[in-house]
Amino acid sequence: MGGERSHSGKVVILESTPSAQSTAHHAGAALAVGMPYGVCGCGYYTSPTRILDWAHGSGLLQQDGQLPGTKFTDGPDYVSTIKKAIGASVSDPLLDRDVSSFAGWRGTAEWTNSAISNGSLPGGGEMGTGTGTKGKAVLSGSVTTPPQPSAQRSLATQDLAAAAVASNAIVLENQKQGNPESEWGIDTASTNIEGFATDISVDNGNTVSFKINTNSTNYRIDIYRLGYYGGMGARKVTTIQHTGLQTQPNPLRNAATGTVDAGNWAVSASWTVPSDAVSGVYIAKLVRQDGTFGENQIPFIVRDDASHSDIVFQTADETWQAYNGWGGANFYGGNGPATGQGAGRAYALSYNRPIATRDGVGTYAGPQDYLFGAEYAGIYWLEQNGYDVSYMSGLDVDRYGSLLLNHKTYVDAGHDEYWSGQQRTNVEAARDAGVNLMFWSGNEVYWRTRWGNAYSADGTPYRTLISYKETWGPQGVSLDPTNEWTGTFRDPRLSPPAIGGGNPENSLTGQLFKVDDVGGNLASIKVAYDDANLRFWRNTSVANLQPGQTATLTKNYLGYEWDEAPDNGFDPAGLVKLSSTTLPVSTYLLDYGNTTGSANATHNLTLYRAPSGALVFGAGTVYWTWGLSDNHDNEATPTDPRVQQAMVNLLADMGIQPGTLQSGLTATTASSDHVAPTSTITVPATVTAGSTVTISGTAADTGGGVIASVEVSTDNGASWHPATGDENWTYSWVPAIAGTYTIRSRAVDDSINLETPSAGRTVTVTGPTFTSLFGGATPAVVNTDDAASVELGVKFQSSVAGTVSGIRFYKSSLDTGTHTGSLWSSTGTRLATLTFTNETASGWQNASFTSPVTLTAGQTYTASYHTNVGNYSTTANYFLSNVTSGPLTAPASGNGVYNYGNSAFPTSSFDQTNYWVDVMFNPSNANNTTPTAVADAGDATEKGGVANGSGGVV
Repeated sequence: MGGERSHSGKVVILESTPSAQSTAHHAGAALAVGMPYGVCGCGYYTSPTRILDWAHGSGLLQQDGQLPGTKFTDGPDYVSTIKKAIGASVSDPLLDRDVSSFAGWRGTAEWTNSAISNGSLPGGGEMGTGTGTKGKAVLSGSVTTPPQPSAQRSLATQDLAAAAVASNAIVLENQKQGNPESEWGIDTASTNIEGFATDISVDNGNTVSFKINTNSTNYRIDIYRLGYYGGMGARKVTTIQHTGLQTQPNPLRNAATGTVDAGNWAVSASWTVPSDAVSGVYIAKLVRQDGTFGENQIPFIVRDDASHSDIVFQTADETWQAYNGWGGANFYGGNGPATGQGAGRAYALSYNRPIATRDGVGTYAGPQDYLFGAEYAGIYWLEQNGYDVSYMSGLDVDRYGSLLLNHKTYVDAGHDEYWSGQQRTNVEAARDAGVNLMFWSGNEVYWRTRWGNAYSADGTPYRTLISYKETWGPQGVSLDPTNEWTGTFRDPRLSPPAIGGGNPENSLTGQLFKVDDVGGNLASIKVAYDDANLRFWRNTSVANLQPGQTATLTKNYLGYEWDEAPDNGFDPAGLVKLSSTTLPVSTYLLDYGNTTGSANATHNLTLYRAPSGALVFGAGTVYWTWGLSDNHDNEATPTDPRVQQAMVNLLADMGIQPGTLQSGLTATTASSDHVAPTSTITVPATVTAGSTVTISGTAADTGGGVIASVEVSTDNGASWHPATGDENWTYSWVPAIAGTYTIRSRAVDDSINLETPSAGRTVTVTGPTFTSLFGGATPAVVNTDDAASVELGVKFQSSVAGTVSGIRFYKSSLDTGTHTGSLWSSTGTRLATLTFTNETASGWQNASFTSPVTLTAGQTYTASYHTNVGNYSTTANYFLSNVTSGPLTAPASGNGVYNYGNSAFPTSSFDQTNYWVDVMFNPSNANNTTPTAVADAGDATEKGGVANGSGGVV
């Protein structure tokens, strides 16, 4: 605001929002909406608009708070808050936001019984006197704004967002008296009283019903809302008493799917949710009152479909049900129809069942798979800090996905393993429309599901969760009777023709599940000095690290299942790794979802920005929220202010502020750096095919941030891979064949601004001195999820005599360690072997035999390489027909071969998969045939696989 500005005119206080005609009539006046609606917006010559919370009593009017408003040129502002009856706001979109708890604005105006005002209007110096008439008080005099705003106004102006949220529904709700956990919690669910809600969620103002099975004739249902409530953790909303005996029939069972459905039970009680009920996760606590002990809980969500809260929090209810073995089977075992892996599992599970997951009812079930494992800790912390949040179930995100667009940020927490295809589509659509995503979760978006109707006579939609878990089924056989894939999202082997496979979750979350249940081996997340200067860690002790130092977050947050952030061709552009922790594990996922084994795994916290501008955070661990709150089941674990502050920082960067920030944390603001960084490239103008080329460069950020990552493309932007370093970076490249290549780079800063790459540098590659099958072609999947020791090869023939001088293979960044290459006769005799040296991080690798091996035209040979750690490159269905390059041919029949274990002649094959092993062939006429680029017969989203050591298929 500039120097002193004044207006000699009227200040009009109205009882209702002015109409368009009234607005015109009062043009040039400073208007305020006041008694009896509890609102005042005095915004003339003032920006932002002041919002007054009027409290009438003993002749005193008190006003508190401020919200941002739109200033009309030479005209008044109108703002309506608190009272919905006042109608729509003319200038301020933040309707119905009470600001009474914000103390930055406070003043009084005394009114006499004759309705004559003497005193100051709020805002630092406006004065007026006048005589009121019914419904309107006209104050005459001069309205003046001083050149220097008051300290109170400065405070409010600097923290408008805090003022706006200070009295959001969550802040007000948590000011109410809570109830201790000793009252609303339970130690173990009783089996003599149990039930479920007829819908997992209900919009406020509607009715939720409960079906309860008990032999008690006297019990009550206490309804609680989960939150903070001064540390109590929940608040009792109401109690429903039930008397009389109700005998429920045996639940229905579908033998074909193993589904148990208690939808045939009768309704025992209902609750009409008040229209002003605050959205949240609620529990109905069942308590016997007949002298026999019995208690249980029924979780459900109260939605607010009209809400435009900053945050929408999604529960992981599909995962609660996936592990729920009530009635006989879950998705892991029991008395269901499945055979083989997960024998006895069900193919479909009903929401018409009590949820017994927390008490370990069901194969592998436990507290870690339920609400109080990690989700509740996130809920507790968000509400403790007064964040403006509303709630939806995972099921709701499928059926009401468009509601996500009403919010700034979507939050997913804990163990959220099971997602429907439509649920994922809706979350991706929200991201692409600018909604930020926070995945405070691990093993997330892993199994693909779909929805069906209830088996009970009512056939209620969205009551049956279906997943045949086809990744665990007989290979080559589709179990799901529909055309939808219900295996892991990443598994492409039957998709197509099925819809929905071959879509790894890291394209959405930035994270890929890799480390299965570690049991009690929970670990610590580490942040090295190189990551400490990222703005994500501002206002924490991590930011103070010195060179060579590493920060270790509180133990137990890394587990019980966690993810990696691989360079697999599906990773989002500009993905920034905020931490790095490498550990040996024995439960490393080796394939698409069947097999685990020993390996070194690397965890990273990640952040990227979608083209829409949405930020997407991936914690990559189930127990991330344990750093926010210690209110959770399983291991008692202290919170960590570094984790809490990092989330305050990130939410601020998403445009979200807390209303009641907890002591010890620092309020912060969104980044003002909107300028993308720049990068330069240094590379030789001419290089030789097969040689190792070091591409180097620099990167700089002029917007006030720091460089967070650099990515390099050697194919003119068709694919990108992370470089090593930041302000000074390098990337190793082995060009395979002669030609002209365009090298491009793009940097990303710590505000996640991604550089639009320049035209890059042109490199001429000379040679090669050999003929190969695949030339410079690249695999559909660079890193296949298989960490086993394996020999991989290709069968080939030559139409002319010649020699093989060496072996090539395409390397993924995770295929580390020593690699050997071999040439074999058709009968399995090893003709020559070599060891690869001077390898690059990824891409084509070449090595030569000590002496070339002479080949006979028309004979079949096998070229292979051996890896101790797997993670090889693949393209499925590549050898559906012969592949020819000059004199070389890779026959279609049974090609793409492998052998697990130590180096040995590979003979097994799967899905005509190309494992990207090649030969360096020299025809005996000494005139090299120009390699031919061959078409990739595999779909770009497909992954190949090979049989694992136990005979299964990965």
